[in-house]
Amino acid sequence: MKKHRRFRKSESGAAAAEYALVLAILGAALTFGALSLGNAITDSLGEPNGCVAGTVASNINC
Repeated sequence: MKKHRRFRKSESGAAAAEYALVLAILGAALTFGALSLGNAITDSLGEPNGCVAGTVASNINC
C-alpha cells in the first residue's frame, strides 16, 4: 500500500512526459525549418545553374 501512495505522489513520470512532448515539438519544428531552408536554397540556385548551363530556352536573364 505504501508503494501505491508513493507512486501517486510522484510526479517525475509526468515531468518526463512533458519534456518528451516539448522535445518532439522542437524536433518537428527543426525538421520543418530545415526542409524549408533546403527548398529555398535549391530554388535560389536554379537561376545561376541555368546561366552556367547556357540554357537559352528557359528565358533566364543572365
